[in-house]
Amino acid sequence: MILFHIRRSLKDLIGHATLILFPLILIFFFDYLYKTIDIQTGMEVEGQQRLALLVIGFALTFQIYGAALSFETLAADFYSPMHDRLFASPVEGRSLVLSVLLSGTVVSFLQSLVIVLFSFIVMGASIPSLFVVLVILLVSVLFNQLLGTVLLFLVGTSKAANVVTTIYGSVVPMLVGLYFPLPDSALFRVIRLYGTPMSLANTASIRAMEGDYGSMALVMLPIAVIVVLLFVSLKPLVRRIEV
Repeated sequence: MILFHIRRSLKDLIGHATLILFPLILIFFFDYLYKTIDIQTGMEVEGQQRLALLVIGFALTFQIYGAALSFETLAADFYSPMHDRLFASPVEGRSLVLSVLLSGTVVSFLQSLVIVLFSFIVMGASIPSLFVVLVILLVSVLFNQLLGTVLLFLVGTSKAANVVTTIYGSVVPMLVGLYFPLPDSALFRVIRLYGTPMSLANTASIRAMEGDYGSMALVMLPIAVIVVLLFVSLKPLVRRIEV
């Protein structure tokens, strides 16, 4: 069933191309901008590490939009005439949801992997502890897929879930300092490093590249807890829409 949903997801070639090409264009643009114009980034880094954080930052950003891979598929199945046909079959609703979630996670992570490897091979981005950073990206993908799915089941339409994730995906990169510097205060530093799940994943990636795996694990702990809570909340939500 997972392979079926992966093949189903891969049919949206334009959507996948957008989620890969657009972040690469933004990485090229911001890297060129910071190299040629005397301005400061909001990430407080320079040179090669700045490029690595641009790659990670935009990969994390577009994972948020990639959550639509799961919740739009589930909306087409659960909030359409397909609902009655599905639940007239022996397929269990929770198994279907998990299959869609796992396939969406695989596809979204592959998109992030392409972004990272392209930047590494073509742009020469240096990403220390690459394997650990990829694990962090995978956990972030799972979080975003679960968040999008839970939002769908709470609001009942993919359009509303898309609005929420679009707003979230527009705001949180700013709070990380991906686009421009934030005010120089202790409050905004806490927000930039720990204020959102994306901030936590970004900070964990920084700690991994610095080789500070203890701090990395502490930063990732809240994301892991949220992932577990979102996963647990799926059972009653799925049971509600099965009837």
